[in-house]
Amino acid sequence: MVFLNLFLFLSFLGFVSASSLDLTQLKTCVWLSGAAYCGKDNYQTMKVAGPAAGFVYKDTLYDHKTDLQGYTGVLPSSKSIYVVLRGSSSTMNWLDDFEVMMVAYTTYPECNCKVHYGFYRSALGVSNKAIESVRALQKQYPSYSVVVTGHSYGASCAQLIAMELEKNGIRCKLYDYGQPRVGDKKHASFVNTIITEYYRTTHNKDTVPHVPPTDVLGYYHSCREVFEDAAGVLTTCSSTNCEDPKCADQFSLAHTSTEDHLYYLGHRVACEESTTTSH
Repeated sequence: MVFLNLFLFLSFLGFVSASSLDLTQLKTCVWLSGAAYCGKDNYQTMKVAGPAAGFVYKDTLYDHKTDLQGYTGVLPSSKSIYVVLRGSSSTMNWLDDFEVMMVAYTTYPECNCKVHYGFYRSALGVSNKAIESVRALQKQYPSYSVVVTGHSYGASCAQLIAMELEKNGIRCKLYDYGQPRVGDKKHASFVNTIITEYYRTTHNKDTVPHVPPTDVLGYYHSCREVFEDAAGVLTTCSSTNCEDPKCADQFSLAHTSTEDHLYYLGHRVACEESTTTSH
């Protein structure tokens, strides 16, 4: 019994360690998310800068129906395989943002929950290519972890893509920025049972994490939020209350700022600021 208890204790420590916030990953992913705004015609030739310098491109992700774009590749310095999705950059993207109707989450019937129609449609449009690309990279880099990231609309699609990867037996981590809510309360809780290392960063009064609203449409966030205040100080929010009133939810939607959506970790989430190549 003593040995069993010791084993369980050590296993618990391992789980906590595996699920703890990785600040290096947090900083790397925001630069990769900014580079996603360079667009599908430039992914293969762009040179990502900052903490993501040295990134090696693999494949472009693109769904012509929704214009969701992104890319995959590896960063040897972090021993990670990345799936990166672009935020709203076109009329088609904005239309998907506003498709606030919920639909059944058919990827996981056992969830018995609903998700945002526009985000789900977008994610499913690139999921097969993402899975294929990641599996190919895992054969080349079997010891690398898989990380999914994105900003804004790309962040919500990133959450759904991460769940698609997990459904297909690909363990992954999720780090995203300025994410809108993706589904109902059942969905929000279910996601946290599947993805154990999930950090969604919010910046001060950023408007986007406040939509779609909970009170009118029944949307909820998953845990765990990392809140960045006006001074750039980071707070890891509640692991159980995913709408932590001490973090982004301390501000009402009426008192939010679209300007705060553009900057994360002191970095403007944009192509020009995230790469060393001009487009």
